[in-house]
Amino acid sequence: MAGLLKVLVQRLIGLADEPTDDDDLRLRKRVGVVAGYAIALSALQLPVIAQGLPLSWVIALTMPPLSAINLVVLARTKRFDRYAVVLILLVTILPVFVSVALGGLEGSAGGFVFAFVGPLFAILTLGPRRATAWLLLYLAVLVGLILVDPIVREAIAAQPYQRRLFYWLANLSVPLVIIFFLLRYSETRRRAAQARADELLANAIPISIAARLKRGEQRIAEAYPETTVLFSDLVGFTPWAQRTDPAQVVGFLDSLFTRFDGLAAEAGLEKIKTIGDSYMAVAGAPEPMDDHAAAAVRLAQGMLAALADARADLDAPLELRIGLASGPVVGGVIGQRRILFDLWGGTVNTASRMESSGVPGRIQVAPSTRELLGDTLRFEEREAVEVKGLGRMTRYLVVDAP
Repeated sequence: MAGLLKVLVQRLIGLADEPTDDDDLRLRKRVGVVAGYAIALSALQLPVIAQGLPLSWVIALTMPPLSAINLVVLARTKRFDRYAVVLILLVTILPVFVSVALGGLEGSAGGFVFAFVGPLFAILTLGPRRATAWLLLYLAVLVGLILVDPIVREAIAAQPYQRRLFYWLANLSVPLVIIFFLLRYSETRRRAAQARADELLANAIPISIAARLKRGEQRIAEAYPETTVLFSDLVGFTPWAQRTDPAQVVGFLDSLFTRFDGLAAEAGLEKIKTIGDSYMAVAGAPEPMDDHAAAAVRLAQGMLAALADARADLDAPLELRIGLASGPVVGGVIGQRRILFDLWGGTVNTASRMESSGVPGRIQVAPSTRELLGDTLRFEEREAVEVKGLGRMTRYLVVDAP
């Protein structure tokens, strides 16, 4: 019995739900549906509250059918905006008739406060811009009630003091509680959206750069004198991807690069970007780092080990080719719609050349990185290679295994 009742309640409050609704829209729809039921019930109890005044019976016999028709139309058409307009109109008008039925503003003990829920609900359902018109309607109706209040007081006797005291309690506490929870819901959603936006921004660009953008800086460009840039590329990836299911390819890259991101964070490097199966990171920018060359090598070694682990469950002859170069770079934020923190300069070109001319499964470094590392690692010297704009350059392979 309890299960059937639960299913019935779910259907009654979820009559406007659609499969494409997100959690936020579904919640707003259900709040609106519950408000429709509440209006009908509120109107039904008015004759009891007003001690059978004729106008109270008119409201009790009119409002529930209007609310019911609005709910039925919503269930059939799923047009929530139209339903919300009718609902807000009812929320605004019902307190007017209640105030008149109970002898005016004083006799109803602030009953028109209920109507302010209408503009608030309009913010949630129709948006801030359209809600302004409903606020103006609320104020206009309030002025109209004030103007006719002397006439209503003469025509309808005031309610007893004890009953008016109860009205004050209900008319102040219930609407203010509703207003509180609507504001609380809006602020909770705003904070959640802000946190999600901050998280996405921090994933796209360094945290320190994101903080500067949020402070209002329009153009960010800095020179970083001591950095080590890392480039990596998956050798054999293209032919493997062409003969492999796309979902498996994307899943493999996502898993591998997520592991790379974790290793970069542990080593203190900043991921710059991924292009296809290439991965770029930097040590020493945007935050300075004394041992940037050693940190970059630690990341490179960790990346080789991560690929070895990932390849164990994969029938693919993939190898990682990694190149490092140290020196000054220029970094900055480019783009407006898709923000990117990127690096430029000879060091970037050299690191890219170290990767492209490297050996699969090995770490190749430029002389600048070799000099910084000193005797902390063993190296294998290779013949010089031409680097665009920098002439011929000797290369070194890291001998130490990951």
